[in-house]
Amino acid sequence: MKTKSIFRLLPILLIGALLVTSAYGADLPIGASNMDIPIGASGDMVMVGTVEPTIMSVTMPTYVPFHIARAVQGDNKVISPRITVTNNSSVPVSLEVSYTRVDLSKLPGTTWNNGQYVGNNQIAIGFQPETTVNQMPTSLAGTKWLQANVFQNVNVMSLSAYGESAMYVVGTLGSAVPENNTFSVIPTFVVRQAR
Repeated sequence: MKTKSIFRLLPILLIGALLVTSAYGADLPIGASNMDIPIGASGDMVMVGTVEPTIMSVTMPTYVPFHIARAVQGDNKVISPRITVTNNSSVPVSLEVSYTRVDLSKLPGTTWNNGQYVGNNQIAIGFQPETTVNQMPTSLAGTKWLQANVFQNVNVMSLSAYGESAMYVVGTLGSAVPENNTFSVIPTFVVRQAR
């Protein structure tokens, strides 16, 4: 008698097991927040992304001549024009230097330095934000130094939406660097949305 009832109950249990298995193996319905996936089964996950269209635009000069000489008073031995940077975007942005190409080939025996403490045959150049309106800095404090011919990630300045700021080229040179030739410094700027 017990064996008969087991055989009658077995098909019902098998059908129930198949229904449960197919329910777990089904894809996650849209709108469902979660689902259990048993070992050996598979399931899909819906991911939704949002794109925020923002046009970032910054205006700055593409050519800046500067002069460097030991005769300049103060720690900063560079005379440069005021570099005005304007954010034309509706979002705050940061201005960064990602790479700086330096050519010292016209200054024989001269090498680059990544900071203010230079040797006799070295030059160091960087950017410094303006602290006093229309006044070239005399000190090297707060300078963002440029590294020659390597990738870097130096934040030069941050600008508010539709904001404007200014900076100067600053630098120093060693006592044996010749002062009668030219050299070029070409930084690559990257504009990013400020966080």
